[in-house]
Amino acid sequence: MEIRVMRPGDENGAYSVMYHSLDQYFTQDVIGYFMMQWPAGQIVALDFTGRVIGYLAGARLQNRKASIHLFCVDSQYRGRGIGSSMLQRFRQAAIMEGLGTIQLEVRDTNVSAISFYRRHGFVTTENLPGFYNDGGDGIRMELSLFRNAPTGAVSWMNGLS
Repeated sequence: MEIRVMRPGDENGAYSVMYHSLDQYFTQDVIGYFMMQWPAGQIVALDFTGRVIGYLAGARLQNRKASIHLFCVDSQYRGRGIGSSMLQRFRQAAIMEGLGTIQLEVRDTNVSAISFYRRHGFVTTENLPGFYNDGGDGIRMELSLFRNAPTGAVSWMNGLS
């Protein structure tokens, strides 16, 4: 398995995983949009044959924040640490950009995703009634990238302000 920044040619595989894994429809153009906005924030996981089995689309926001907009792993490969590895790679990209927080939104009924994010240090910061196109409620979760960092990392980040 390989976890890396998305490259040209990965779009069809990323879209296939999105299409089969997410409960909302997105056009394939959304992948190009995120690629143009922040190439380093687009993470893919590939199996040993080079097939895309996971996709994470991130964006940079104001106030030194990154956002995870789309995050999916092929159902056949869940529970094997692939999502955790992708999240770690995204976290590294955010840190390299000098960002201090990662935020995301998730359906309040998606118990497994909420549990996954909590295991990785995310906390709920806001309830989002009617957030989804079908009227479903969501929650916003955030991860402070330097809350538990060594003192040197915090000092280094403060120098970026």
